[in-house]
Amino acid sequence: MSVFSVWPYFVLVLIVLGMLMLPVFSAADEPLQRNQRTATLDGLRGFLALSVFVHHLMVTHGYIERGEWTFPPSGFHTLLGQVGVGVFFMITGFLFWGKLLDAEGRPDWRSLYLGRLWRIGPTYLLAVGLMFLVVAWKTGFVLREPAWSVLAAALQWLALGIVPQQPDINGYVGTTLILAGVTWTVFVEWLFYGSLRLMAPLARSGRTPRFVAAGLLLLCLPALTVASLPSAGSPTKPTLALVIGALAWVLASFLLGMLSAWQLRNDGVNRARGRLPEWAASLLALLCLAAVFIGFPHMVGPVQVLLLWLFFHLVCSGSTLYGLLATRVARRMSTVSYSIYLLQGLVLTVIFAMPPVRDFAMAGAMQYWMVGTLCALLLVAASVASYRFVEKPGIARGRRARSGATVRGIHGNGLKQPLQGTRP
Repeated sequence: MSVFSVWPYFVLVLIVLGMLMLPVFSAADEPLQRNQRTATLDGLRGFLALSVFVHHLMVTHGYIERGEWTFPPSGFHTLLGQVGVGVFFMITGFLFWGKLLDAEGRPDWRSLYLGRLWRIGPTYLLAVGLMFLVVAWKTGFVLREPAWSVLAAALQWLALGIVPQQPDINGYVGTTLILAGVTWTVFVEWLFYGSLRLMAPLARSGRTPRFVAAGLLLLCLPALTVASLPSAGSPTKPTLALVIGALAWVLASFLLGMLSAWQLRNDGVNRARGRLPEWAASLLALLCLAAVFIGFPHMVGPVQVLLLWLFFHLVCSGSTLYGLLATRVARRMSTVSYSIYLLQGLVLTVIFAMPPVRDFAMAGAMQYWMVGTLCALLLVAASVASYRFVEKPGIARGRRARSGATVRGIHGNGLKQPLQGTRP
């Protein structure tokens, strides 16, 4: 057995799912989605977040061993992170382009952005606040830089991910690694939300397929550029090829998610999916996912993105992967997936900062996976608590804020509608 063996990943996932079956984790239970377009996604997010965690678990092994925060040597574990994040971006494109399509390009923008602030903000601030505590612990609770410098750096972190610069704090090199560097995706999500206002006119007609096709064709140029450049690099020391490739991958993921949102609202496309039985759709989805991991080494490329999109589209169309995504434990894990994603670095940092635990883990592959599984269990348990006491109240507060914004908008437009008739 090697640290980078594939099968321990599946064992870890099964153990986490087994833990989530316990009644104590019913705090993560939420009513089933009535919207069939998003119901199956409620079982997918948790697996994506846990896959990103395992990716960072492997990255952490190299960081402890060599002091380098870089991609693991295993293609499977590298792709776990890239696939997880890429499909998350597809989900964002699918959900929010779908909102624009349903509103014919004229949604309540104030309500939309208020909802995003309260959805993203509370858990993000919790993670950053805990990161500050870790930095204080690592620096001996002593100021190593001028107070104004520490404050300026902290304020950039506290900007809910809207500010891309997230510097080291109090001279602690690698501050962002305490959160496993995951906050860059929050900034990318904010960029997408901001771009929706510019793209909204495209949702007022059937121009989505042409827009997506044009966008994907434009991305072919960066793909060809990447192929001609040296590809070596790491997340902390990216090459030009890595930056260009990541940008193309992110944009393609958003565009393909938007395409799925349009397709699932098009009756002609839906008729083709309706002729495919559930077992066949699940088999095809799994084959596409397997082809990504088996057929291609390491980095996500154009063919892999298209295969991932086909997998994603089949799930959006109602495929439950033979019932897996419809199970209660899958939905519980997905409910707390945002907390799993943001808090994973904190758990890895704190657990592996304990010398006896770190020494035990680095003694062998089995020991490392044992500690990694313990980290996963602690992470999911902490995420359920985070969801119950931070994330869920924030979502509720966002609904009230959006409802208030809608009421103010109604009165401001002089429309006569009863207060109780408004919905968040």
